[in-house]
Amino acid sequence: MANKSVSPPSVLLAILVLVSLTISTSASTWQSCRNGECMIAAAEEEEEEFGMESEITRRILATSQYISYEALKRNSVPCSRRGASYYNCQAGGQANPYQRGCSAITRCRS
Repeated sequence: MANKSVSPPSVLLAILVLVSLTISTSASTWQSCRNGECMIAAAEEEEEEFGMESEITRRILATSQYISYEALKRNSVPCSRRGASYYNCQAGGQANPYQRGCSAITRCRS
């Protein structure tokens, strides 16, 4: 079977066509985004995202979970008591109160 090779002028022509299309597309985009108009359009799209009635949007807006300001403080430790749980920072509270039972699989020693 004969090996057909692509001629260098046709490759060069294809590259020039692609470059000219890319430049014309980016130029038209640049012209439509002058004077901050694109920024306004992007902000409007963002508003529309949460303005739509959908199950996902409803769930996002209905969540009440938040990070407290105490958690955001720099160099702060949630619970300074050694071995205490972060959620139960009281004296005598174990960090991990769950204990597995002893079985043949775990090979625990008593």
